Amino acid sequence: MNKRATTLAIFIFFSVVSVVSAQRLVSLQPARAIELALQNNETVRKAEKVLERAKANLRLSKAVYLPQVGLTSEYQRQKDGDIDERDYLTRAQMSVLLTQFGEIPAGLDAAQEEVRKAEIEYERSKKDSIHAVRGLWHNIILTQEEITQRRAIEVELQEKLKGTEFKHEKKRIRFLSRLNTELELSEQQLALNELQRRLDVDTAELIRLTGLDPLAQVVLSQALPDDDVTLNAAVELALANSLNLRDLRGDIVRQERLAAETIWSRFPELSAEARYKDLHVLLEQHQQNRTWDAKALYDPIIFDKERDASNIFQTTPRTQDGWEVRFNLNIPLYDGKRTESLRSVELAELERLQLEYTEKTKRIRVAVRRDYRAVANAKERIEIEEKRLEIRKQQLRTIERVLDEVTFDIPGYQGLTFNDAFQAQAQFTEAQRVFYQARRNYAAAKEKLRETMEWIE
Repeated sequence: MNKRATTLAIFIFFSVVSVVSAQRLVSLQPARAIELALQNNETVRKAEKVLERAKANLRLSKAVYLPQVGLTSEYQRQKDGDIDERDYLTRAQMSVLLTQFGEIPAGLDAAQEEVRKAEIEYERSKKDSIHAVRGLWHNIILTQEEITQRRAIEVELQEKLKGTEFKHEKKRIRFLSRLNTELELSEQQLALNELQRRLDVDTAELIRLTGLDPLAQVVLSQALPDDDVTLNAAVELALANSLNLRDLRGDIVRQERLAAETIWSRFPELSAEARYKDLHVLLEQHQQNRTWDAKALYDPIIFDKERDASNIFQTTPRTQDGWEVRFNLNIPLYDGKRTESLRSVELAELERLQLEYTEKTKRIRVAVRRDYRAVANAKERIEIEEKRLEIRKQQLRTIERVLDEVTFDIPGYQGLTFNDAFQAQAQFTEAQRVFYQARRNYAAAKEKLRETMEWIE
């Protein structure tokens, strides 16, 4: 029997040790939590992959600007009676784009825009992740502080309940006084249970954002410091950090280029070629994009077996000797005001973007001012609710003393009943709830201001 008990004790011991080791204790600081969120958060990582894909597409669009090297081989066999003819030809191809002028090709323009938009969305996802971590940090710290304060009140109420039970047993107070104390203690315990559950959910969400082990026990090392920023500085920070304004500035720069590029519609249609032996210099026009490419092409024969000149399959000379020049020019005189109309379209869009930029700037200034004032209002509300809570507490304690001690008389508290005590108890509980909620509203208002400023430092 003792041997079995010893075995069971050892098993329980190692089980407890394994659970404690699995639930590793992690102490987090704000900077470290934000760093982990940026590294491990799935939303940020997805935005990063979208940016990588956009950059890869841009490199793909720019591939034509790099040297192009290839090899072309040709094999041909023909048999006519006893004559078996074979032909071999291998030609190297090397080309490079010397210069390009005209409009930016549509494919390249789209790839550049994709990268620019992806960079902005990547920055936005990082800012959203940081604001989410900071909001959870405030909630967890405030929840822990409220739990500590309510536990102290719970201890006081437990001591008070013991005294109330003793007085009731001695017939010195009525049973309703004891019930009122039990009710107040139950309210505190309910609030503590709700706070513990809320703390558990917020901690799990913080673990999800930071990518920590779900079994880890997270302890926050410190509260976030208050921001010391003036209204004017807040407005300037918001204008400097706004991703929407940054996006619009990029749109405006692109639209200015598009408006300027309409002039290429009046440029003559031009193509040319200069050849000396196997070296070609080409000037080609792409009608769709109004782009001119000047490139060099060198395609020497590196392996050749002569074939019969009368062969019906021979359509191009085996070698190119001498030189050749070709030039083509087409000057448009009148295009039915196509260029003028196209420029009007692009300029109208440019003016619309500029007006939108001005409008967003004004809205940001108003939004920052509104949220800045909301922080001041929330701070004043905390001070008021703290005073209200103290008044309700003193009022409740005074009513309890008057009802518990018949000989105790205070002016203005005559003729009290237990209904007054119950009402005072409800008012005190509500004042506690409002006070702690005011603290959370203050923290939320500060973070809302930071989000409007898009400030992540």
